Amino acid sequence: MLQIYPELVKKLKIVNENLQNIYQHSDNDKTIIRQKLLHSTAEIRQIQRFSTEALQNWLKGRNVAAVDGSVNQTKGDPPHILYLFQALAKTTSGHTAQAADIYSPLLADNIDEENQKNWRSHLLAKLELLVAIQLIEETSLTIMLMDGALYHYRIDAPDEWEQLKRKAIEQNVLLVGVSEEITTENLVKLGAFADYGKQPHTYDRDLLFGVLEREEMLYIESIQSKAGLQSVWVRLSSDPAITGFDVLEEQASKKEEIASLLLTLTPRDGRGIPLWLDHVDLEVRVTDKLVEALVEQYIDPEMKKRFFEKKRGTRPF
Repeated sequence: MLQIYPELVKKLKIVNENLQNIYQHSDNDKTIIRQKLLHSTAEIRQIQRFSTEALQNWLKGRNVAAVDGSVNQTKGDPPHILYLFQALAKTTSGHTAQAADIYSPLLADNIDEENQKNWRSHLLAKLELLVAIQLIEETSLTIMLMDGALYHYRIDAPDEWEQLKRKAIEQNVLLVGVSEEITTENLVKLGAFADYGKQPHTYDRDLLFGVLEREEMLYIESIQSKAGLQSVWVRLSSDPAITGFDVLEEQASKKEEIASLLLTLTPRDGRGIPLWLDHVDLEVRVTDKLVEALVEQYIDPEMKKRFFEKKRGTRPF
């Protein structure tokens, strides 16, 4: 039976009460936030779901694709660790492009922990961009959905990002980054939201929780246009949390059409993410079991025991 210390329960209740006092929104609060949005020249529009015929006409015989990557690691602490990377780009018709790599600090010279983190981000972004480029070259696409904001690609792998961006524009492929974890704090930069700046944290995702109605999109030019990209917030399902997507500035005139496609691909009572992205995520995921199986089969037993096993893993309970 699970043993729970009374002191831990007491402190957890206090945390819950404090969170509610600071962050909980009533229906009236949500109305006020919506009014502040409108006073801030926000564009709030209803998204139109594509019918089957309208979708076919919009795609013009070309494909929808999604790109995702995954990284996992052996159990241990740096440098006694292996990182396994996979990336997958796949169309709804089944055409795929794949890439994989492995990285270990044991084989890297003079790389500190922070640089290791940056290297992991770079390598994963690079692999995702390479498979996206390959898919654009090999098949006819209307739109490519990337897992996460496009902005991080230009930071983590700028050369490959510029290559993908150029090809997408040349071949008229809409490049879209879809974000489920929105960590920006842009709304509090607006005068109407200055009072919320007194809170410890003012993430846009938290302020907008439950504010948008189902199948609505929100765009505020003054805070959602940056570094050649435009971002949009949407609510694509019954889930009250917002989803974000960003597009190239050169393709920003298609924001409403893109929102319609994302809505059409998202289950009405799902978590607010297009189903094809979730499908690719599941297919590319590097699970703990996969890591263990690969290490067991392809790493020499002595090397495995010397570098990649922890004593705590052999505890009897």
